[in-house]
Amino acid sequence: MKLKLPITDFRSANSISDETIGCYLVSTRWTMANDKNITFVRNKALGYCYNLKWAGPLSELDAETACQNNKTTFVINHLLLQPFLVYLDNEVTLPNSIEVRKLIGLDNVELQMAN
Repeated sequence: MKLKLPITDFRSANSISDETIGCYLVSTRWTMANDKNITFVRNKALGYCYNLKWAGPLSELDAETACQNNKTTFVINHLLLQPFLVYLDNEVTLPNSIEVRKLIGLDNVELQMAN
């Protein structure tokens, strides 16, 4: 998978008021049912991560373009995630709970168990 994603300053995510900016790419392929956190695609498609600082945010247009032909990646808006984010040791993560998976549309049946 080769994606070209712009780098956006994470500090701008705290002041997002326009729903057209502040999106992340969630990976259903690499989010395991028993992982502690949801897995995101890193900036510039440099792999996968749990830390949102490494994952974006991206504009909605850039995020939609990046995952256009990828069935295991989808776009989620920062405003939807904000109430569930966990800030710890200079990292921002999204817990992999049943409530969060329902909110972002991850189907529990699709998720694999990590070995």
